[in-house]
Order: sequence, then C-alpha cells, then structure tokens
Amino acid sequence: MIKARIFRSSENNDIITGFEISGHAGYAEEGSDIICAAVSAIAYAACGYFEEKRFDGGSPDLSETDGHMLFTAPETRNERDADAAQAVLEAMTVGLKQIELSYGRKYIRVID
Repeated sequence: MIKARIFRSSENNDIITGFEISGHAGYAEEGSDIICAAVSAIAYAACGYFEEKRFDGGSPDLSETDGHMLFTAPETRNERDADAAQAVLEAMTVGLKQIELSYGRKYIRVID
C-alpha cells in the first residue's frame, strides 16, 4: 500500500508545508501498476513546479529513494508566490485523494 502523508503548518492548518509518500500500491506488477504511476506523476509534477519556479525564499527540499519521497516546500516571501504554491500542493492533495476514492484504501491511503 502507498501511504501519502500531507504536512500542514502547526500555526495555520490551511497551509501545506510538505508531504511524504512511501510504499508500493501492489495493484499490478512493477512497471504496470497504474496507481503507482498516477501517484508518481502527481507528486513529481508538484515537485517540478517548485524546481522550475525558483521562489525568492529558497529551494524545495526533496529526498527520494525507491518507494519513498519526502518533500518540504520552500519559504515564499510574497503573497502571490504563497498562493500559487498552496494551489499546487492542494491540487496534488486532491489528486491523491481522488486516486484513493477511485481505487480504495487497499492500495493508497492519504493522511491529511
């Protein structure tokens, strides 16, 4: 099973500060697992946004190994960047939850 944990600010629960995704869905054979592929695509798209955007506040912190990704969003210094960053992270969260709803918690669990 894939576990996707969404981290939110202790000061403001509306602000996503990062996420951790670990495990394998086990829906199909490695290389053919559509759940793993969908989760990876959504997570890498979010990470890619932050790497391309290059916020003034800093770079994202990303570590990854087989079956594990840990991401911490960079600080943002202006409201426009903060709003955009949150939109990307909320869209990622919604996407992961949609996969959970479609395929079930047997394969993916989103903890938000």
